Amino acid sequence: MITIVLKNTRKIIIQIIQQLEFLPNMGTINKDALLFLDEIQAVPEAIPALRYFYEDNPELPVICAGSLLEFVLSDHSFSMPVGRIQYLHMGPMTFTEFLNAVGEEKLGSFIMHYTPDQKIGEVVHNRLSSLLRSYYYIGGMPEAVAVFADTKSYKNVSKVHNSIIETY
Repeated sequence: MITIVLKNTRKIIIQIIQQLEFLPNMGTINKDALLFLDEIQAVPEAIPALRYFYEDNPELPVICAGSLLEFVLSDHSFSMPVGRIQYLHMGPMTFTEFLNAVGEEKLGSFIMHYTPDQKIGEVVHNRLSSLLRSYYYIGGMPEAVAVFADTKSYKNVSKVHNSIIETY
């Protein structure tokens, strides 16, 4: 994590970009780049700086994420960059996304294009029912789904669930 504390918020942008460009195997950050700042709540001073990313570098898309960001936003003591930030809440993976992640793209496509007047064959029904039970157990947390997709092990999924619970 790169932590930069400056009094002049506009300078923070230049320093963040410079610091990132000095990382090993990092090219120049230009208009073709996408800047993704993960766990931004760890450096709350960076949140008001987002305004200046937009004003000084409008061609550079910036995405920020943070699993505990809502807590920082609910108890902030800094000026929010109103009109410069779009908030999106990301929820768990849907059943269709789950199907695609575990290699069941045909069934995912079937669901996406399904209409109520269509009949569902017994094989498709049984397969979807089985996978839906798996989805109910595994849930939509991307890490748990990825572990299941790789290992097909509910025990490994349970370890991921326990880790997530312990983190919170």
